[in-house]
Amino acid sequence: MDAVRYHEHGDESVMQLETVEKPTPGPTDALVEIRAVGVNPVDAKIREGALPAKRELPQTVGTDLAGRVTAVGDKVETLEPGDRVYGTGFGWHDPGTYAEYAAVPADRLAPLPESVSFRDGAAVALVGATAWQALVRRGSLTVGDTCLIHGGTGGVGHVAVQIAVGAGCQVVATARAGRPLEIVENFGAVGVNYRSSTLPKDLETALDGRSADLVLETHASENLTADLHVTGRDSTILLIGTQGPLEMSGGDALGAMLDRVDVRFSSIMTSPEIHREALGRLGQLLADGTVTPLVAESYGLVDAAAALEHAQTSGVLGKVVIELDS
Repeated sequence: MDAVRYHEHGDESVMQLETVEKPTPGPTDALVEIRAVGVNPVDAKIREGALPAKRELPQTVGTDLAGRVTAVGDKVETLEPGDRVYGTGFGWHDPGTYAEYAAVPADRLAPLPESVSFRDGAAVALVGATAWQALVRRGSLTVGDTCLIHGGTGGVGHVAVQIAVGAGCQVVATARAGRPLEIVENFGAVGVNYRSSTLPKDLETALDGRSADLVLETHASENLTADLHVTGRDSTILLIGTQGPLEMSGGDALGAMLDRVDVRFSSIMTSPEIHREALGRLGQLLADGTVTPLVAESYGLVDAAAALEHAQTSGVLGKVVIELDS
């Protein structure tokens, strides 16, 4: 079978398309014929060695997959050959997914409804699980909440906006002017240009006098001050990304403490149980049209290095995916 592997840590140049033996599933594994792969910046972090190395090289790149089960280990009772599945969280502890097949832990896979394409399942896997954990598990998203979501057309952000709108929340989302703002507004959010020189005031206007009950923050080093400007009593700010140090003035800190604003970190790294719960629910949202992935571009496996480079480009709308021939 074909797989994209690396024999040393480094940039895109270390990725090689190789012919390797098809894996055999262990007792608790499922062998998946991969039909699509979500391409994530974290794939590059793992390949570069920026995250702690967990396994010996060479390794296959990739964290997400969607495909069909072709075999299961003798201790697997939840899956059988022919099942459509998708999953995330691979490539670090487990085999990577830029390949035609992967033998992965069965407890990391969730059902993919028949009406949902493999491409859409792969596009949502990691970013959807991240958005779900942040909003629902960490943020206790509730019907009627007022939500501020930054990066509303990014990978996590565009799924988060749709989850919140689908849950009956009032949503304000930041994005670039032009098509990105049109996209978040089509999702049902009020759009705000995140490059505005008067962002705190613009957010206040978009919120129409309400405080944001929940803020999903993808660029905390740039936006934390603006977030604190529009939060109120018992608001929660969920940090899933920052490009620099986090700073706040003494006045902002005091105001946040008086309002009992809860600043929390949320991670893409979580337990198989949480991944499976999130993907199980997201599968239903994909099937009923509540969530529709925004796919920037699809690549073939032979162009995996270009796909991963594209996924790391600033301003990508939604997700980059790799699709494999059936």
